[in-house]
Amino acid sequence: MNFKKTTLAILLSAPFLLMGCDDDDNNSSNTTEFNLSVSDAPVDNASEVVVCFSEITLKKDGEETLLELTEDTVGLYECVDADKMPIPNTLAVNLLSAQGSQSIQISEGIEIEVGDYAMRVAVPNDSGSYVMTDENGDGLDEKVLVEVPSEELKFSKFTVTQGGTANFTLEFDLRKSMNIPSKEGAAWHLKPNGVRLIDNNEAGHIAGTVSETLLCADSATFVYLYQGVELNEANLGDMNYHPETGAYQGEGTEPLASTEVMAEVQADGSYEIGFVNTGDYTLGLTCSTDNAETAEVLDFAQVIETQVVEKQTAQADFIAQ
Repeated sequence: MNFKKTTLAILLSAPFLLMGCDDDDNNSSNTTEFNLSVSDAPVDNASEVVVCFSEITLKKDGEETLLELTEDTVGLYECVDADKMPIPNTLAVNLLSAQGSQSIQISEGIEIEVGDYAMRVAVPNDSGSYVMTDENGDGLDEKVLVEVPSEELKFSKFTVTQGGTANFTLEFDLRKSMNIPSKEGAAWHLKPNGVRLIDNNEAGHIAGTVSETLLCADSATFVYLYQGVELNEANLGDMNYHPETGAYQGEGTEPLASTEVMAEVQADGSYEIGFVNTGDYTLGLTCSTDNAETAEVLDFAQVIETQVVEKQTAQADFIAQ
């Protein structure tokens, strides 16, 4: 099998940033620049979710392009082993620092041929991924390891076209993909079912406000996203996934994503869901508790619809009637 090697770099980037390139080169070449970022919708009860990537491989027509990770020059987070020694050839990213429409770029300006690709992202269980969470209720966060059951995230066919720059984002929905064990100290499991590969050139964002009177008084308020419009509200499903396979086992329409509403005392709330493919969507506002591995019925205070257009943010507000 043939391998081509290049390098990755990490930096914070604004969404949909297009890298300049020479028009003549684009018109005469069968290659384009490939950029890859990561973004996140938050998980409950964690102050940090640090994922340690070890390698990313693109595959086209039997030929693989291996993207080597370079040293993180920012150095905010580090992948370390049980002896607290740095693990070589890894890149640590705190997903909670790139929420909504924000992203962290982990590859930049990689020249690849246009065409159809598959991608594999390796996250070995001994690479040092972890969360910071208060497991025992003492008010202090402890470090708990994170494992990916298959030790990799795989993405089937996606297309890179000629011209401009190919900007893609790995969108992590941690409320959907993170399995939190009942046993204290046990590793959290990051399942692939909550990670989507998004072509930034064919996606936008959703943001909005929530009237103060619609906010939950005794619990967090959440917004759920469903694909399509004119959906039966009673048929809007919860997050209910098989603990091992990650397959959806809920009834009704599966939620595409969910996010917590940010709110302050005596003020309207706000929310944002980033990197959503273009199309029509339904959003539901709820105070219901939702465990990703058990069945619940969500009670929606309000349901609205919106349309996502590429490279734009759709405004979708929940307004008290």
